[in-house]
Amino acid sequence: MNKGLRERRKELIKKIPPLDGVIRATIRETYAPCGKANCKCKRGYLHGPYYYLAVTTKRKTTVYYLPSRELGKKAKRGIESYNKLWNLLCKISEINIKILKEEKK
Repeated sequence: MNKGLRERRKELIKKIPPLDGVIRATIRETYAPCGKANCKCKRGYLHGPYYYLAVTTKRKTTVYYLPSRELGKKAKRGIESYNKLWNLLCKISEINIKILKEEKK
């Protein structure tokens, strides 16, 4: 069984996304009215989307405004890569623990 676990671990390692775009954050997409009396946003067609990236480090959250839709999409891809990486690391860790338990026997 140990060999199968090692093969599974190799497969998971191959799926690790490139790290250069990984972002550990959350993103918020908002729409808002502008304040002009005759604007379409007064009839429900709000302006946006506006993107905000929230990053928490050492229990402090910092929010960054992303001024373009393209940056919002790029940030979303980075967050998706981070989530994929995290899930893969959890699975690899589980396999490593199983391997250690088998080696103990």
